[in-house]
Amino acid sequence: MFSPPVLHLDFRMRDNLHSLTLTDDLQIHLLQLNHLQVTAETVYDASPVERWAWFLSHADELTSDQVARLFPDQEFAEAAEVLKMIAQNPQQYLEYTARLKAQRDEEARILYAQQQGRAEGIDLGISQGVLIGQIILLQRLLQLPTWTEQQCTHLSIDELQQLVVQLQQQFNADRS
Repeated sequence: MFSPPVLHLDFRMRDNLHSLTLTDDLQIHLLQLNHLQVTAETVYDASPVERWAWFLSHADELTSDQVARLFPDQEFAEAAEVLKMIAQNPQQYLEYTARLKAQRDEEARILYAQQQGRAEGIDLGISQGVLIGQIILLQRLLQLPTWTEQQCTHLSIDELQQLVVQLQQQFNADRS
């Protein structure tokens, strides 16, 4: 009738009717520590979630040597240092979180700049493609030797625009 108790619950924003997840960016993870069945003797071989749950529930009792022995992963050593720093000096913790926020902000700025650069590159490529298409069409209409796309790609957008204007003027003059 009831499902067995579980250690880790993972909640997400989801529509129940259609089973659609709105976003994976917002998740709430709950560790039900009262359901933890790992001991100091078995924690080394436990699952990652069990290891984190055991670490979080016993971190205040562990020495640095014990953390290193029970949890050889770098993430646990870093977490132990952060917990130690929080306990010893709240000001250092505030500085740490400010540095972490600045680092994440910088990463976000770089990602945004990369996305903007890609978008601008795509726009520039589209503009260049349209101009090259106009040049080739006008050359064909004027029965001039038709350039290949490779011959046009070494020209700047301004040079391509000037060439389009010249060919349009020549086309209009020939029609008059």
